[in-house]
Amino acid sequence: MRIFNRSERKDRKGRESGGRREARFAGTWYESDPSSLVKQMDGFLESARKKMSESPSEEAFPDNPAPQGNLLALIVPHAGYMFSGATAAFAYEFAAQHAEPERIFLLGPSHYVGFEGVALSHCSAFSTPLGDLDLERKTVDELSRHPLYGFSDDIHNREHSLELQLAFLKHLFPDARLIPLVVGAFKNSSEIRYAGSILRSQIRPGDLVVVSSDFTHYGPRYDYVPFEEDFPEQVRKLDQDAFSYIQDSDLEGFLNFHDQTGCTICGFFPCSLLLSILPEGSRTSLLKYGTSRDSHKEDSRNSVSYLALVVTDSAREVAWAAESESESESRSVLEPELSEPEKKDLLHLARRVVTEFARSGRQIAYADAAIEVTAALETARGVFVTLFKRTLDFEESKERQLRGCIGYICPVKPLYQAVIDNAIGAASRDYRFTPLKANELNDLEIEISVLTPLRPVESIDEIELGVHGVVFHLGDRQSVFLPHVATEFGWSLTETLEQLAVKAGLDKYAWRRPEATFEIFESISFEE
Repeated sequence: MRIFNRSERKDRKGRESGGRREARFAGTWYESDPSSLVKQMDGFLESARKKMSESPSEEAFPDNPAPQGNLLALIVPHAGYMFSGATAAFAYEFAAQHAEPERIFLLGPSHYVGFEGVALSHCSAFSTPLGDLDLERKTVDELSRHPLYGFSDDIHNREHSLELQLAFLKHLFPDARLIPLVVGAFKNSSEIRYAGSILRSQIRPGDLVVVSSDFTHYGPRYDYVPFEEDFPEQVRKLDQDAFSYIQDSDLEGFLNFHDQTGCTICGFFPCSLLLSILPEGSRTSLLKYGTSRDSHKEDSRNSVSYLALVVTDSAREVAWAAESESESESRSVLEPELSEPEKKDLLHLARRVVTEFARSGRQIAYADAAIEVTAALETARGVFVTLFKRTLDFEESKERQLRGCIGYICPVKPLYQAVIDNAIGAASRDYRFTPLKANELNDLEIEISVLTPLRPVESIDEIELGVHGVVFHLGDRQSVFLPHVATEFGWSLTETLEQLAVKAGLDKYAWRRPEATFEIFESISFEE
């Protein structure tokens, strides 16, 4: 599997951003003649409009709520229009009635190239038979500054999952600007949430997110035959289970479902990325369910499922109700502030977790620690848990030794849960130390550092030692120092960057390479 590295932020041929991605699949997967294409899409949309007026939501699955509130996102299929166009039209007809987006974030899977992360395009426009869709270059370029996001025009040029949505988007929202994202694989839920936090930071009120995905691919053609008896009903049940996790915005459940079933949802990772960014209170509704067998009945051994899903948010007055840039800049980066009782509760939680692990190897639930999970502790934050061991002459020298340090750089979980995870990690998974033993508990001290969101820097001159923590990226290597590390060791900026390079497993001068990038953050630290 290919992994993005920093060098891919520059086009292989050194091209500047510009040009257009041509419509490669027009004339085969959908009509290339504009009038024929519009006629076909209008037919799909009119049919969907009539059926939705009769029944607002599809009855294919039970417990399917009707859409309510502001439109946030769509999940639509991307097969040839003769197969899935009628299903996709349900989501697009709903969008046409409920949204007027100025920007559209379009996410789709890669069918032809394996890679990790999210692929961006250098192009200034994507072509359709109905005219070009202009890209929002500023947003694309901003995303490219972050890990897991990199440019690859080759991936975009070969991929059909995004192109199959463009004609509908151009037809219904001709002036909207596009942010096209081909989503590769991710290693785990933390990486998905990290990529999601970056994406979520760019979404503004009124934006529309469109995820391009077919669902279960069943049959010999797709090398997926987990059952043979009554397979249409079994496929339907598999799709219903997948929908249930999406409906609940349950990322972890969706990932477990994938691991347990080996499901063949081609847009599994784009859907996962969507789940990681949905605001609390969102709801997902099924408008239409179908399969390739509906229009290709002679193929009785294979099946591809198509779902038209809409995600709405009735809990907010404005879809994707994000802060404006001015509000974000004026807000203290350390908010929400933690009260002293909340800090004490987190330290108590970390102590209970570490103690239980050292004594029994068991991980406790937060409820066992008898703390109150307030709104601040429920908020996802980056956090590190650091363990120190007091030396023999601690009472006189106050010296202590590092005994373990593990953390989440990005806000991937609620703060209290992140503290549980990283307290266990500091006690057992720091490669520099053996797992913590019960006889060490009496000499153990615990420090928690809650982080602000990461911010890329254009120049190392922006790094302020003692104030900023630093994340170093080069290729697939990464390392981090908390804000106090440089001052504790008395390092200069150059020495700090050299040590970051060494910590990443590189030579100390690697930080000087042109493709190396840095992000900074601040933290509030407290200890027992």
